Amino acid sequence: MSTRVATRVVSRAATTDLAIAAALWGGMYVLSAETFAAIPPATLGLLRLAIGVAALATFAALRSESLGWSRAPKGAVLRAGVAVAASILLQFVGTALTSAVEGSIVTMATPVFVLIFGWALEGVRVPRQAWFGIVLAAIGVVALALRSSGGGDLVADASTSRLLGIAMLIGGGAAWALFSSLGRPIVAAVGARNAVTLSAGLAIPLMVPFVVAELAIGGIDLAAATTPSTLLAVLYLGVGATSIGWSCWYRGYAAAPPRLSAGVLFLQPLVAAALGVGLLNEALDGGLALGALFLLGGVAMISFERAISTKQSRVRS
Repeated sequence: MSTRVATRVVSRAATTDLAIAAALWGGMYVLSAETFAAIPPATLGLLRLAIGVAALATFAALRSESLGWSRAPKGAVLRAGVAVAASILLQFVGTALTSAVEGSIVTMATPVFVLIFGWALEGVRVPRQAWFGIVLAAIGVVALALRSSGGGDLVADASTSRLLGIAMLIGGGAAWALFSSLGRPIVAAVGARNAVTLSAGLAIPLMVPFVVAELAIGGIDLAAATTPSTLLAVLYLGVGATSIGWSCWYRGYAAAPPRLSAGVLFLQPLVAAALGVGLLNEALDGGLALGALFLLGGVAMISFERAISTKQSRVRS
């Protein structure tokens, strides 16, 4: 059967889906520190995928819906599953080697890769203004990271483990962007929820050897891993950040141009910083305001480039 996809345009529905995903992922940074301290990173990633897939499969079963394996492009699902496993492992282990704050590096790198893969794999033109918006938004992320890290501590730790963690975070961002592009024909064939279920489901067995090795080397503190706060955090990662967040992201990404997805993704660190102020009583200072200004400006330039270009064309004519 054909897996031809529809024309991608900036729409309110797609923007809403992408913004919901970014907001849910921003919440992960508020929870990550305590959760990583209780559960090793690869194990936490596997739990996240298992809970997310179980929630999506249960939802489909309650609605008597098929997951669509017979209709799905098998090669694309396999490649997307590999990308999911790589993204989760690199992101979680990288964050464990650095900090939850430095997880914003993933957000800073991912939109660039989203545009690159959209151009290289899907033939989507990237307007010059969209790249300029990416630069503005990246400056906003740096401002937030400087604020959250206390500024002076940024160059204090140049250890091998931290540098490796940063490299993993960037690699995780690239893998996630690749997952987004690879998954688009799956969404066209079986829908966003089923695309996530199938891809993440295939990623689970790929992650098992890493989890077995991790637990064999370091073990796990079951008392810390089963506290109510840790269990709620794991549930949020599985249901909120994975089953809901990934479904919204895939649906929005399949409908919108990559530049919109890249722009909205920069809202993730902004949400994380806002939650830090609201829930963790962090100070509302000039660094947060400056970062938010650049982020929102960059997002606006990326998201509304089409409308601006159309208006300019009409003026010239």
